[in-house]
Amino acid sequence: MTNHIVGNHALNKVMESNILKISQEARAAKALNPEVIDATVGMLHREDGKLFKYAVVEDLLQHLTDPEMYYYAPVNGSKEFSNGVIDWVFGNHKDAIVKTFHLSVIPTTGGSGALSNSIYNFNDFGNAMLIPNYYWTPYENIAEEAHVGVETFQLYDEHYHFNLKDFTQKAKALAIRQQRLFLILNDPCNNPTGFCLSKDNWKDIIAVLNELSRMGIPVILVHDSAYIDYQMVSHELSREVYEAFLELDDNILAIIAFSGSKTFSMYGFRIGAQLGMSKNKAIIEEFNRVGDYSVRARFSSVSRPAMSVIGKIFSQPNQMSLYLKELNTAVDLLRNRIAKFHECAEKEQLTMLPYGGGFFVGVETKNPNIFKDLVKDGVFIIAMPGMIRIALSSVKLSEIDRLVSIIKKHV
Repeated sequence: MTNHIVGNHALNKVMESNILKISQEARAAKALNPEVIDATVGMLHREDGKLFKYAVVEDLLQHLTDPEMYYYAPVNGSKEFSNGVIDWVFGNHKDAIVKTFHLSVIPTTGGSGALSNSIYNFNDFGNAMLIPNYYWTPYENIAEEAHVGVETFQLYDEHYHFNLKDFTQKAKALAIRQQRLFLILNDPCNNPTGFCLSKDNWKDIIAVLNELSRMGIPVILVHDSAYIDYQMVSHELSREVYEAFLELDDNILAIIAFSGSKTFSMYGFRIGAQLGMSKNKAIIEEFNRVGDYSVRARFSSVSRPAMSVIGKIFSQPNQMSLYLKELNTAVDLLRNRIAKFHECAEKEQLTMLPYGGGFFVGVETKNPNIFKDLVKDGVFIIAMPGMIRIALSSVKLSEIDRLVSIIKKHV
């Protein structure tokens, strides 16, 4: 008999690093002192400090009909939304993907909902999933909720290139030990570093996964693509990694976690999708069965207004044209900030981790008190094991020189 009000499985739940809470503290500090630099949360802001809202999204929201705004969203998504996700995610590789794979789209509450459903449904309780050593810390919380552990491989080798050797060793050891491999790769624009895998990196990774799959081991590859639209390359080049996916073994399940919240700056609407793909039809049928069940059991349905707006942008060329122009503006904001950060880092001799796009840059540190030290100097970042994450998405150009100088002082 227990005297605890919570179940035994929940006794040790403690949020060690709550990024959203730290961001709230940073905003409160900045409201009291405008000189505070808030480099915490992954939401894009303009140079005037206001949230970057897409005008096309705003206009469509204001003109939705009552059913488009207030009705429950279809569990399997509207035709415009679900077909649009496939078109958008794969870009000019869509035809080859559709010809090669069985596909299914399950709408979720943001990319996080896609990750949560995937981790829960494609692991056994007590399993561990594999992720890089630099990762978005809520992966741990999502995994713990699913009774799944976390093991890591070294993202970088000694030259700060992708560490294929360590990935291969860790993937094979984990897969053979538990007779299952569940891998999450947040790419391109890894959160927290901004690192991007090349197409050749992906080919090497898939060769390892294929080897394991051909041993009869279930392999699930989750591609967390939250920041794919903010890579510092063209839309077409950001999707070239899907050429490598064409080589996936027949019995591998790949799941792409699409984040409409990030792509359209609809953070609070919580809209995303699990895009399942396999060459084995039976695997996709299983994906649909458990995915539909979990959507209903966990959150019933997703945001109808967000699905309506995104569906319209995906299906109406005039709306897509307006969106793409604004997306270019958003990427240019980040491009200018990273260029300034590079310039200041070189001047201060501050070494940053390789960056290829996204909202964040990473700097390694051995200072265990880095967060408190920076806060004393009016800078809020997210501290992670061995590094700090700096959200350039919310930092003005005019703040970057001072930001880099303060970081160099404490790192």
